[in-house]
Formats: sequence, structure tokens, C-alpha cells
Amino acid sequence: MSIRLNYRDVHGTLVETKAVETGEAEPPLRPPLEAVRLRLEMPDRVVPVRRVHPVDRGPGGLAAGYRQLDGEILAGLRLARLCDGRPYPRCVSRLVGYDADAAEPFALLEPLRGAEAGSFAGTLPTEQRRRFQVGLLRAVRLLNTAGIAHRAIGPGTVRWDGDDVQITDFSQAAPIGAPRTVAGALPWQAPEQRPETPPGWDRGVIGPNDDIWAAGLLIFYVLTGEELDDRAKLAGRPELETLLAGVIDPPERRPGAQALLRRLGEADPPPRPLAPDPAFARGRAEFFAQRHRKHPHTARDSAPAARTPSAPAPAAAVRPAEPPADRLPGGPWLLWAGVAALAVVAVYLIVGR
Repeated sequence: MSIRLNYRDVHGTLVETKAVETGEAEPPLRPPLEAVRLRLEMPDRVVPVRRVHPVDRGPGGLAAGYRQLDGEILAGLRLARLCDGRPYPRCVSRLVGYDADAAEPFALLEPLRGAEAGSFAGTLPTEQRRRFQVGLLRAVRLLNTAGIAHRAIGPGTVRWDGDDVQITDFSQAAPIGAPRTVAGALPWQAPEQRPETPPGWDRGVIGPNDDIWAAGLLIFYVLTGEELDDRAKLAGRPELETLLAGVIDPPERRPGAQALLRRLGEADPPPRPLAPDPAFARGRAEFFAQRHRKHPHTARDSAPAARTPSAPAPAAAVRPAEPPADRLPGGPWLLWAGVAALAVVAVYLIVGR
């Protein structure tokens, strides 16, 4: 079946093209998101994509589906802007296009590569082990530079094709500097992201080391086939004991991705962070105002009021309010939602939707 598909690319350009549903098997997503494989027939090339959209099933129904789709779109825009003018890194899934304001909103993502990390835990060939570790840590470092915390790294969201890592599923991503909320799944879920934080752990705000807990546990799991549920399991494994020292400490004491890369002798400079953009707050407000007008039944909690850093944001919020740009650790959040918001407003002004 073929359709005419309208969407915006990551630069905000309106695109209209023929899309054909291929019928190819697509790894299922957990509701409230679904994915189908499409082939975009562009004038000069054919582009395979995954069309991800919300469904009224699963925990939270459509409201949760819209929040998760926003995470995919806004994280994808942020990464695209960070990599603008340079080759897009293979270590993170790529946003091709989106329509966040349609009657049935969607995101177009590049196809998945390789297999889920959980499928080869404990069996990864020796010659691939170092490449997997370096690839995963470089991907986390890239997210840090983009001001993003993935918050759900695990054996089902990280893939490996024998040469490259691909971090997928940004449905729970959030900006560094935002109040922490519940995200991820045990055992990869860091204590500060759990429904009830253990004594001595502060909910606080998202920091650049939030993904290190899950990344460290995943490295241990892929290399050994065991969960790192006890520090004693590192004993007798000197390479892992050295590499993973501190990764299951509280976030303020965890080593960063750069530090772990240095332990592997693979330190390299991260991409230059984006410069501040004053359009962010205005764009974010416009985005959620437009979403509320278009889909009030799913967007009534989309723009929560600012909260103190120590207080968790409501679980129903699309994403917590960010602090001012000059307070964001590791670089400001900038245009994560602003690009999408301004693009949506532009569409309405141009075509009168």
C-alpha cells in the first residue's frame, strides 16, 4: 500500500513524498508506541524508515504514547543539530523526519541495525568486546554533549552489528538539568530513577552521569552473561573491576563517559557543545500550547510548572520544566523542544492548518 506522506525533516523543511509500506518484519515496540517499516520514494533515492506512532494501548495509553513520541522527536532534533554539517554518528538512531501535530503524529527513524545486546550476553566474540565497550561509552558521551540523558539504556535498547553500537528508543529521554522522574527498568534502572529511591539517594536533577549506571551494568552483562547485582562479582575480573570502578556509586561520584574511555585508552574529544539559543523557552511553550489545542485529551499535563530541583516531577508530565539555561550542568538544553515547536508554528502560519 502506498500513501502520500507529509512531514518535516530535521532542518524544518516540509517534505511531501510517496511512502510504501513494505510489510517487512519490524521488531515490536512496547505499547503505547508501535512501528511499521516504510520505503520513502524520494526523487533521487529510496529511503527505508521506521514510522513510529502512539497507540491507545499499554501503560498510560495515548497520553503516555504522545510523551514518548515527543522524546523520540525532540532528542532526534537535538542530536541532528549537534551533528549538523558532520557525518551523523552510527552509535545513535537517527531521526529522519516527523509530524508532531498531525491528527495521528509520528516520527520517521532510520531502520534498526544488528541485534539487541541481550541476545548475545556472555557470548560476544573476544575480538568484538573492546569495540562494544568503546562504542557504547562514546554514544553516552555524545548524548552528554547534546545535553541528553537516555534514561533507559539496557539490553533491549542497545544493539550491536559486529562493528558498531546503536542506541535506540529515546522515548524516555530528558534534558540534563531537568528534575529526575521515574524512568528505565530494573536492574538497569539507577536508584535515583526508581519509584522509591533508597536511603541516602537524592532524586535531584538529571546529570551527565545518569546513564553511566546502566551503561556499566550493560557492559558487565554483555561480557559475562551475568547481572552486576553485587560488587563482589567484579573481584577476579581485573579489567572489568578497573573499568567499572565507581559506576554503581551515587551519580555525583560516578566517573563520566570520558573517564571510562580514558581507562580503556580510548579518550577522544567530544563534539563541541551547542551555543545557547534564547528561542528555547518561547518555542517550548508554543509547542505545548499547540499540542494542547490540537489534542487536549492527551496534552492537558504537557507543560508542568517549574518545580524545585529536589522534588520529582509528576509522572504524567510530558517532561519536567527545565531550569534556566545558565544553570544547566554540562551545557544548556537549548533548542531540544524549541526547534520542533517553532516548526509546528510555522506550519500553521504557512498552510493555515
